[in-house]
Amino acid sequence: MTMLFKEPVQATPEQNDWLERRGWVYELLMDFLSRPPRMSLIAQWRQRAELTHRIPNSRGGKRLKSYLESIPERHFRSACHQEAEEYRRLFLGDQSMLIPCEGTFRAKRDGANAAACISHIRSMYADSGVVFNKLTGERDDHIAMELEFMAVMAEGMRSKADVSHMRHSCMEMADTQIRFLEVHLLKWAPRLAEELIRATKSPLYSGLAELLREFLADDLDQLRQWRAHIS
Repeated sequence: MTMLFKEPVQATPEQNDWLERRGWVYELLMDFLSRPPRMSLIAQWRQRAELTHRIPNSRGGKRLKSYLESIPERHFRSACHQEAEEYRRLFLGDQSMLIPCEGTFRAKRDGANAAACISHIRSMYADSGVVFNKLTGERDDHIAMELEFMAVMAEGMRSKADVSHMRHSCMEMADTQIRFLEVHLLKWAPRLAEELIRATKSPLYSGLAELLREFLADDLDQLRQWRAHIS
């Protein structure tokens, strides 16, 4: 017999804060790791960081927030141009410093089967009903695509947590995110972050790398606690 839960999920104030913030952080990371950042993107996130105070108070979060707030207005355009060029150096072209796609990264670092890795990622997207609007042929295993998947799932779970009889759906979404972190993101993103820290002197990308490394591990721990809380 299927058990229907009629009451919304009850969360502590700390859990509510986490539910509100986590999708925002995934979106932040995704935006800056998906393509060379335009001046409008940096300006947008600087404003959002100042208004919402949602960047985690971790070492990477503090570094990133401090950098965004410290760019002088008279140097803003040139700083944005430098960060866009740094992204290209790090991630684009045959001479790029880093490998931003999980299948290729894990194949070269661990000898993993890249095709099987990508196939499993696609199946998880499909099973979750997530379809991306790809404009430039983005790979499903690109770091930004994986982060966007988590952002979509985070927002979906947050919205369902406030609706009666949605507890079972919340549990399923939590299970999917836990599995995606364990089987995919945490298998390679922390190492990508370490390589990024070594490869760049940009305070933007070093801050993002530290935040990525810190946030994923913390989010998995929070998800496990949330899953136990609502079961």
